[in-house]
Amino acid sequence: MGIVILAVLGVILVFLIWGWDEVVLRDEQGRLLSCKVQLDRVDEGALIGLAYGTYTFEVWHRGLFCLKPRLVREIKLAHNKITENEWNYAAKLREETNVLDSFSRDPQMRHMYAEHLTDEVLLKASRGGYFKILNNVYLLRNSLNDTTHIDSLLIHPTGLYLFENVIKSGWIYGGENEKYWSSTSMKESQTRESKFENPVLRSVRNEESLRRMFEGVDKPSLPCYSYVVFDDKASLKEIPESSLNRKLVLRSQLLQSLTRTFSLAPVVFSEKEIDEFTEELVALSDQSIEN
Repeated sequence: MGIVILAVLGVILVFLIWGWDEVVLRDEQGRLLSCKVQLDRVDEGALIGLAYGTYTFEVWHRGLFCLKPRLVREIKLAHNKITENEWNYAAKLREETNVLDSFSRDPQMRHMYAEHLTDEVLLKASRGGYFKILNNVYLLRNSLNDTTHIDSLLIHPTGLYLFENVIKSGWIYGGENEKYWSSTSMKESQTRESKFENPVLRSVRNEESLRRMFEGVDKPSLPCYSYVVFDDKASLKEIPESSLNRKLVLRSQLLQSLTRTFSLAPVVFSEKEIDEFTEELVALSDQSIEN
């Protein structure tokens, strides 16, 4: 029993000597809003619920030998429509991660997991600007009520970005106009080949359906960019080359490709127009307008 007490006292003493951090949140006028002890990380999410404005996180270090608290870091954050939008999507992705981690990676879940990984890249690439991400958007193909399906749709200031995920691994072969592509892999010293729908044709079909839906939009040419995203376990062999508006990439290449496209493409949509596109499309997706 005595050893346990000594151990506890030792831990407390080390904690006091090592010290701890307190995080103070102040508004633009320097008024104290809140103080959280031992906050693991400064998170702009702490600003949600406050009025829009500029806020400062002050990280103060305290300890047994700190006669006066010492200011370690000072971080200014502007809380506005853009930062709140980013935080909401980050929270949504964290929830999805918890749900997906609770299931085994069976074939039925693999495509959903691939969409989630792609969406994480979209959030990372889009930070700093206003955007919306919709998942599983179903559009009419023709007057026969045939539908087509977009895995992820990014509504960005520079245009509409459509994403098609391919979860096949191994060597990927396929021509631009071929109905089916093939993936070849080795397993237990045996070559296995499987066929899957040409993702380029599907991408073209999705873009055509989306353009048809917005034929009345007052834009000289509705800017659309289509991405076919392959798992990093795939090896892209004989497939069509990427073009300016249609790219075939591994997921590890997606962030760099998007960042470059964002930097080169002109801004064509305002925040209001992005919201209008979202209102039109959200009813056709698997999520509510709050997301």
